Amino acid sequence: MKHILRLLLAPILALSAVILILILSSAEPERTLAAFFVTPFSSWWHTGNMLNTMTLLLFAAAGSLLAMKGGTFNLGGEAQIYAPALITAILLMQEGSAYILIPLSLVAALLTGAFLGLIPGVLKARYGIDELISSFLLSAAMVPLLDYLIAGPLRDQTRNLLATPLIPEKLRLAAFLPPSYFNISFIAAIITIAIITFILARTKPGISYEIAGKAPEFARFSGFPVARMTVLSMTIAGVLHAITGYIAIRGTWYTCHQGFSGGMGWSALAVALIARKSLPALIPAAFFFSWLQTASTTATLASRFSFDPLSLIQAIIFLVVAAQRFLVPADKRRGDTP
Repeated sequence: MKHILRLLLAPILALSAVILILILSSAEPERTLAAFFVTPFSSWWHTGNMLNTMTLLLFAAAGSLLAMKGGTFNLGGEAQIYAPALITAILLMQEGSAYILIPLSLVAALLTGAFLGLIPGVLKARYGIDELISSFLLSAAMVPLLDYLIAGPLRDQTRNLLATPLIPEKLRLAAFLPPSYFNISFIAAIITIAIITFILARTKPGISYEIAGKAPEFARFSGFPVARMTVLSMTIAGVLHAITGYIAIRGTWYTCHQGFSGGMGWSALAVALIARKSLPALIPAAFFFSWLQTASTTATLASRFSFDPLSLIQAIIFLVVAAQRFLVPADKRRGDTP
């Protein structure tokens, strides 16, 4: 029971804080709350886009959570989404067969994400450099560079947006619920979560991976390649974040615009923290976060009050999870979220 309460505490507090602010800031609280709870399910546009956001969060959150399970902590999600997205957009703009461009762009995106995750993983495994700091600094250095490329040499000169040219329609993922962007990547995300869950729970490499993450000293004395698994955990995190960037280009925006990741990496980390190292729990956690994000945005428009609900939600979740971490006795923290 206590474990369930700990799981629900952060989402409940985030929800309560957003509702309270919307009520206090609105001249018509009833209308604002109706927009908050009803609008996300009022049309295919809102519901489909909410599920599409959930899909993007699922892949990236799975990456963040797998890094935690491997004993690392990835703060480089923003660049690991942004850079593969830009690579995808560049390659899909080229002339050629869809049978070549689609797999080529996917492989290039995955390699880009893997490389951005590999660097802090190697620095941790070989030199003992904290991967939390190195992944964050690498991401912080990459994002301005990517912004410059999009605003400068890669910008579509035919439009006023700071963005690359649109990819051809033949390379876009078809929508399930038009006019929303909800597409087949949702099914792919659910299948991916199921496969990873099975591997970790039922296979020897998966079990070894979790043991190395929970008890690295024990794993090291047992002959497990802990350093290799450290590198692997960060690389996998980069790959899964890269998938988010890839499907966001093909299924949602069809272009890579400046500031593309837009806090997606931090949102995915918040979802992973809500799930608390449980891969199946990512599904309801991602749904809750995407609903809360959609509902907050629509209610904010209805109340004509300008504040960033997403940043508030992320901050509350990070603070609550951190507080719970330090309130738990040290002898009971083993294997808990960093």
